[in-house]
Amino acid sequence: MSPITPSTPDGTSSDETVRRRRLLGVGVRADLVDPSDLARDVSLRSTPGGVDLDVVEGLDALSQDLAVGLTTLRGSDPFNARFGFLGLGPLAEQTSPAIAREALRSAVAQVVAADPRIRRITQLTASTPSGGSRALDVTVSFEAISDAGATLTVAGLGPQAAGSADGSEDGQEDGQ
Repeated sequence: MSPITPSTPDGTSSDETVRRRRLLGVGVRADLVDPSDLARDVSLRSTPGGVDLDVVEGLDALSQDLAVGLTTLRGSDPFNARFGFLGLGPLAEQTSPAIAREALRSAVAQVVAADPRIRRITQLTASTPSGGSRALDVTVSFEAISDAGATLTVAGLGPQAAGSADGSEDGQEDGQ
């Protein structure tokens, strides 16, 4: 007789869920305050004992961490000066939109590839800025070390640009 493995509501076994948590992490959910802004705020959830911090785990935690890294200026975190994104400099300084876009792509690849939970980047695109705007949308698809694939879109990167970040697994929007 084989042991019974409990499963979660999404049909994965609890062993798979524990494995994903260990490989990809768990963190405090930090949703965008407003879709037209890059600011984030922690989320709360109701529990039988009151209110507690909401969490993200697995691929959702990885996608959130990458989105935060891509919308944080490198060196602005006093506790981790190496954390963040160096792509805003080329956008502000470069006069050629094509060169700025390629510098941005390189900076995004650097942030994503530096995360030890990423196995490989499968696709990376940056939009072409429209008429005088320096705001770009970036979409990066990657494969995590858990063999799960995800796509992350960060909209409105650039000086004084508004935007949003949305991590989604296998091209599907997260239902959380």
